[in-house]
Order: sequence, then C-alpha cells, then structure tokens
Amino acid sequence: MDQLQQLLRGEIETNEEVLQKYSHDASIFEVRPEGVVFPRDVEDLKTLVRYATRKTLDGAKISLTPRTGGTCMSGGPLTESWVVDMSRHFNAVEEANKETMTIRVGGGTMHLQVEAATHPHKLLFAPYTSSRDICGIGGMIGNNASGEKSVRFGPTSANVESLKVLLADGEEYEFGPLTREQLAAKCAEHSHEGNIYREIVKLLEDNEYLIDRNHPRVKKNAAGYALWELWNEDKTIFNLSRLFVGSQGTLGFTTEAVLKLIPFAPAQRMIVVPITDLSQLAESVQTMLKFTPDTCETFDSNTYDLAKIYHPEDAARANAADGKHMIVFAIYAGETQEEADAKATEAKTALEALSREVTWIETPEAVESFLLIRRKSFKMLLDHPHPGERALAFLEDTIVPIDHYGEFLAALEVILGEYNMTYTYAGHIGDGSIRLVPLCNMEAPDAADHIMELSRRVYDLVFAFGGSMSVDHNDGLIRTMFLERMYGKEMVALFAQVKELFDPLNIMNPGKKVEGDAAFAKAHIVKSNSHK
Repeated sequence: MDQLQQLLRGEIETNEEVLQKYSHDASIFEVRPEGVVFPRDVEDLKTLVRYATRKTLDGAKISLTPRTGGTCMSGGPLTESWVVDMSRHFNAVEEANKETMTIRVGGGTMHLQVEAATHPHKLLFAPYTSSRDICGIGGMIGNNASGEKSVRFGPTSANVESLKVLLADGEEYEFGPLTREQLAAKCAEHSHEGNIYREIVKLLEDNEYLIDRNHPRVKKNAAGYALWELWNEDKTIFNLSRLFVGSQGTLGFTTEAVLKLIPFAPAQRMIVVPITDLSQLAESVQTMLKFTPDTCETFDSNTYDLAKIYHPEDAARANAADGKHMIVFAIYAGETQEEADAKATEAKTALEALSREVTWIETPEAVESFLLIRRKSFKMLLDHPHPGERALAFLEDTIVPIDHYGEFLAALEVILGEYNMTYTYAGHIGDGSIRLVPLCNMEAPDAADHIMELSRRVYDLVFAFGGSMSVDHNDGLIRTMFLERMYGKEMVALFAQVKELFDPLNIMNPGKKVEGDAAFAKAHIVKSNSHK
C-alpha cells in the first residue's frame, strides 16, 4: 500500500496492535485484516475506491469494509482485506435545525456527538440504542439500528431524511425523498445515477408481486435489502436512501447523513407487568401498545438475578421483577406529568381488567433502574464468570409478530432445553424483538457445529412464525448464509441484482448480504472461552 499512502492525506496503519483490534467487533468472529485506512475527506475516499477498482481489474483481491464504532454483533465490519475506519475524520456535526427537526452529520460521527449537539435543544435522535455510548451513526445506518424508543418512533430507517453516499464508481451522490415527477426526471438522466434509478424502479415494477409476497410482516427488519420500503405507503414519495439503510456498507460508503430528530418528552410514567405464564405475554403487550408508549421492553429472571450481583441498588429498586419468569414494562410520555399519568392509568386499568398484576413506578430512579437492567443484560452475562463457557451473540436479533410471541418463546425454550444451555433474554418486546444470549463452551471440539445447527433451528422457527432473523444487528457473517431460507431463491436473486448494480466488482464489504460463505464463517468463530 506504499503507492496508496502517497495518494492519501489520511492514515494507513498495519501494526500488530491495530490489526488485532480490528480483527474483532462485538460478534463471535475473529477476522484479521490486511490493514486499516483512515480517509481524511471525500477526495481521499474517492482515491481509495478508485485504487481498489484498478487493483481489482488488474487481478488483485482487494475490498473495502467500512467501520465506525465496531459494535456490530454480526461480523459486519470484519474482513481479510482493508478496513476503512470513518470515525477519525468523517465526524463533523452541524448545528441542530430546530425548524426542520433535523441535523446533518458525517458518516463517521459517534452517537454521543449527536447527543451533545441535540440535547441542548431538547431534541433526540430517536433510535436510541443500548450501545449509544460507543456506537457510530454510520454503523447505525448500515445495520438499521433501533432501540428502546423505536416502538413509537421506528428504527434508523424511519429517522433518516437523506444520505450522501460514495459509490463504487468513485463518485459521491445524495439520495433523499423524491416526488414522482422528480423521480421521472432522475430516471431520464443520461448518467450513472440516472441508470441506477432506472434499474431499481424497473426491478421493483417487474417483481412487485414477488417482493410484496416474500418480505416479513414485522415492525423492524435488517435482513436482506429493504426493496419494499423505497416507496412510501401511497407511492407518492420514492427515497433511495432507504436502500442504503441496513445495507451494511455493501453498496457504498455513507459520507453524510441528515437525521430526523424528535423532541424530548418533559414527563413520563412507567408501569411494570410481571409475566408468569407465556400465554399472557402477547395480550399484555398488545394492551400496553394501545395507549402509545414511548418504550415497551422486557427482561427475564436470569437477567434480574445477574443485576442483583452487578447492580444491586438498581435490582433493589426494580424489585417488582424479583421471582418472576420475565417482566414487561412500558413508559408513557406527555407534555405534563398529568398527561403521562393519564395514559399510564388507562393502560393500567385495561391490564388489570385482564387480571394482570401492574406496578406503578413512582420515582425517576426506579425507572432508570429498570432501563439499566434491560440495557445491561448482555454485558452482565458477558462479564459473569462461567467456568468453561462464555456468552455468545449469535441468536440475539430475532423478531416475530407479537400475536404469536408467547407461542414462539415457548417453542424456543423447548429447542434450547435440548442443548442444556444457560441463557438470558431481553428485548424491544413492543416490536416483537428478543435478545437471546446463550452460554457456550467454545473449546469443545464440536462448538462451531453446534452454533451453526442451533442457528438454523432457531431461525427456521422464527420463519415459521412469520418473523425475521435480524432486527437491527444485520446479516453480516453470521446470517447472510440463511437469507435464502428466509426469503427464498427468487428474492435472494433480486438482492444479488441490487449488489451487482451498485458494486459490479464486489469491492464493497463482500460476503455480507449476498454470497454468504458458511465455511468461512465457521472457520472464523473464536474458539476460546475467554472474552476478546
């Protein structure tokens, strides 16, 4: 890369410490890159993409994989070629626009930077993930991340206005909402951008029935390319930026994003419902949702027991969860405390009419304790010493329609019982999402085989209930291989056409979203019980 270093203003690093760090994200994999590039600006990024194109045409095997916070749990930013870290230089943040309720940020901006710019104006970027202290906006866009407020405000895809993206031709384009007239004008252009619009529109028109029949009917999804979301509901607005949200860097580099913002709710009230019988779960959650909560979350008894060890004061404040199989809590917000309490009271009354036990949470400190236990579920299991085992995130991103959630969990627990596993689960239950994290002995000779087998069985169960295997952690190395089981061959062929259109030389994060390699994934699972 000496030749490239002479062309770039940014840095290239290949020392052992850097390579070791970038061999990991938050997934179960270890993949050692050739090196890490830190492009300084868009011109650097253009140079890098054109360099990779030339090398590929000359027969070299080179690819570019974007990265920001490195918190991905599916192996998305891992590669044997070149990692492109956007966080060092692509992190400019403009002033929040209170009139349009938007903010423009660089593709490498960290979530904490966005909070620092929006909180003084009492505004918020709604996806609000559990990892927001360490995650990047580019990664949230790439994975279509979501969080505890997504039950009301939607995932990242619902909170992005437009994107600037550098494509494989080495040029930067801006994609945002277009009227039908504006779309027609784009399609009429004799340019690479015009061709992209023409081909995508044609693909959607030619395959309208196939796409409509085969996409999952769930509130959130990060599996595959979201072809069914490019048009708005009444097909008056077309927004190609939606294709890049959830694409995991396989179609281009996000250089800038205009994010939608929501106002802080001044007042809130939490209610908590213990679940002792899974048959009560769906009806309880559906009842909570009727009154439009900002948050609807769950965690199980194993998570609560860990909280007693690692966060005893919070566990004491959240004692309504003690001794329960799992609990569900909802937060209702309002402009005044009276408004928030009125919504919570309606929900509480409706739940009690179903003979549910409902706890009214009185203090802000107790609210924060319930939220902390939910947010820390995975980390507590990861940190807790389990001789011969470690916590693994490979089943943690499933979602099914809430109508069937109790049945799904009951069937899931039967499968897990066959493996004699300890596990926790927590999740965005209002959307039908669950974060299942088991403990596994990775030093057993058949550990990788068990991971692959258990993944297939759990995902097949998810598909049988009409769900998706990925809510917001995406396909990456761990799930791309299962896309055909989820969507069928014809839909996966459409995904391949999309990839071919945007990245014909396959230099943009290959092996994710299309052409998943089960053998490669299995070979790169970390075979140790010690945490990275």
